[in-house]
Amino acid sequence: MLHTKADALRQKTHPPVTMGAPDGLLPTVTTQGFPDAHTWLDYARRHGFRATQSERLTRCPECGGASYSEIGQYVHYSTLSKLRLCKSCGVAYSDTRLNPDVTRAHFERAYKDERYFVEQRRRVFEQLVLLTDQCARRGGRVLDFGGAKGHFLAAVQRRRPDLKGTLVDISDSACRWARKTYGLEAICGSARALESVLAPFDVVVMSDVIYYEPEAATLWKLLPRLVADGGALLIRAPNVWRLIRTCQSVLRAVGTRRAWARRDRIAFFNPEHLFVFSRRFLTRRLEAAGFEVVARPAELRVGNSATRFARARYVQFARLVYALSSGRWLLTPSVLLIARKRRLVAFGQQ
Repeated sequence: MLHTKADALRQKTHPPVTMGAPDGLLPTVTTQGFPDAHTWLDYARRHGFRATQSERLTRCPECGGASYSEIGQYVHYSTLSKLRLCKSCGVAYSDTRLNPDVTRAHFERAYKDERYFVEQRRRVFEQLVLLTDQCARRGGRVLDFGGAKGHFLAAVQRRRPDLKGTLVDISDSACRWARKTYGLEAICGSARALESVLAPFDVVVMSDVIYYEPEAATLWKLLPRLVADGGALLIRAPNVWRLIRTCQSVLRAVGTRRAWARRDRIAFFNPEHLFVFSRRFLTRRLEAAGFEVVARPAELRVGNSATRFARARYVQFARLVYALSSGRWLLTPSVLLIARKRRLVAFGQQ
């Protein structure tokens, strides 16, 4: 990526505007990405808009490419953002980066519910724990990137007490919880916090997190060093790219230009996410980094009592379809990628 002043990746928005009377919303709406700001004023009042600092990307954060197509737009934190598809590398990315303080504050509040980790994500953790058990050597090390409060690593250690777990998360309170409750080593920070990690891990897990990382390109560069030779990388990510493209194409075709310009959401897209990674893109990126990749249908969250049975049966059905189609049809909402790092063979060895 380019990092020169003359060719910056990001262009900062104006500083926050103090909100006063209702009409004082106009400068806020104008500076937060809304064209024809007057037409958005009623919407802004209904949704309680607040001035939010952000940066607008002028180039792809993955490859630095300037050519893109626009998938759609959405409103998040009182800011109008666009989902773009880079024509150079094929990644879909949000063109907006919220101020890091806003992001940190968000994750200090979000994903802290014990029921969410203990009950709803139980099947997700069980699938990942089983794979970690299969991939990790005796006395090995496991890294959970974006590991929140440490519930997954705690489950790993219950099954494999010989393994040492390390957690990385942006939330300071989550890291404190993991240290105090489970005795885990916890590193507070994003991908760059891993630059100081020296010893590689037998298993690195990135479950429902990679699309939050603003410096995903940095993470790709770090992965070959973080995973030991013959070790495994487990990535769980949404499998929704085709649904997003199809729905957006249909909406654009049947709607008016005015209606398209006033849309505030993208179907099947979580506005918290900074990227939408297709299975093909992730596989290509990991293979280029020295991994052999296999995809699998990912377990669903448990859900409530009314849908629990149906969810379990759907996963079984998706696995059958995946097997019968030789891996072409992956129908679960999330995909699980199992990436094995190729072993380096020393010169002279057979």
